[in-house]
Amino acid sequence: MALRLRHLLPLLFSLPAVAQTAPNGLHFTSSKMQKISVFKGTIFVNGNRTYQVQPDAIVYKSRRNKIVEDNGNVFLFLEIDKAPNKNKVIVFGINNSVADSLMEAISSDVKDYDHDEKLEFGGADIAVPHPSADSIYYTPATFYEIKKGRILLDQEYIEKMEKKLNGVYIKDAAGKAVPKPKGRP
Repeated sequence: MALRLRHLLPLLFSLPAVAQTAPNGLHFTSSKMQKISVFKGTIFVNGNRTYQVQPDAIVYKSRRNKIVEDNGNVFLFLEIDKAPNKNKVIVFGINNSVADSLMEAISSDVKDYDHDEKLEFGGADIAVPHPSADSIYYTPATFYEIKKGRILLDQEYIEKMEKKLNGVYIKDAAGKAVPKPKGRP
């Protein structure tokens, strides 16, 4: 009994030392065998330091952190915490061992939403409350698609989603008040 207690006591004191820590790194490998790592906000491609992001802003546990390859181009998606608004995703183009920031969009899954065999991502941010209960500020959604190795606006899907979410599609009307669609809080 004394032997067990002697072995158990050091084990109990060492448990906090092996406690899990928050992840602060991501690792990916492209089909071109490019090694892409993100560690404490720094993006490394093939061991070369190529880009610095604010380290505490990256949501390391997100399933939306990934690489997507299309037509020979490699895109790195990193989810960034933008509280109190919706999280964003920063898209990087990986080319010749360099990460180049291409754009920022609302964080969403990268998938074929409109069944056109092209991957889409994006969305709309949180709308600021309107003083009138029967109106909302028009906050347009922005969706992008990956097409032929490039990232382009998906105008057709934007119009479809705007009509579904806001009841109307208004081009270049961000921040204007519109009637609140039925069923929207």
